[in-house]
Amino acid sequence: MRDYLIKRLLLLIPTMLGITIITFFIIQLAPGNPVERKLQLDEGIKSEAITQQIVEETKKLYGLDKPIYERYWIWLKQIVTLDFGRSYKDHRPVIDKIAERLPITITLNILSIFIIYLIAIPLGVYSAVKTGSFMERSTTFFLFILYSIPSFWMAMILIFFLGGGEYWNIFPVYGILSPGAESYPFYKKALDFLWHIVLPVFCLTYGSFA
Repeated sequence: MRDYLIKRLLLLIPTMLGITIITFFIIQLAPGNPVERKLQLDEGIKSEAITQQIVEETKKLYGLDKPIYERYWIWLKQIVTLDFGRSYKDHRPVIDKIAERLPITITLNILSIFIIYLIAIPLGVYSAVKTGSFMERSTTFFLFILYSIPSFWMAMILIFFLGGGEYWNIFPVYGILSPGAESYPFYKKALDFLWHIVLPVFCLTYGSFA
């Protein structure tokens, strides 16, 4: 057992290194010119107006003039030290933007896991007890259909039908609280929060019931 754990831990290092290399090169192969895009976002100017000198200075500023192996090493060090740079859009540190959104991400995932176990375990017990019954087969068939639907497609369907797309505007599709909800009593604020997360939580849970 000890030898197995040591072997797995030793394999973890080259595996993680391989993942970072693949990720880095996928980013490099992305279409578009990041320098020109950055300049357009900053200055609101067209590509034709961007001089070669400005391009070269911007490349140097962001280290894009360095060899690719050197850029990878710098990128890896920044990832390890949680230095993700600044947003091209508003120049804020990326780590700050992640920190702002991390609590709601964790909350959504915890709620999703709780709901998955709350529903999936009784369904599993029922399927084991009633194996072969019409209800068991129907439930299994329906759950596997849900499992086969990509979550991004399900999200689009829910927005289209329930989020004010073309039919019913039942659930909000952005934000976690309604405007002015900060002044609500606790119970009303909690209900407003739950109302806002119905669609994202459903998208995170439905595929796991199978």
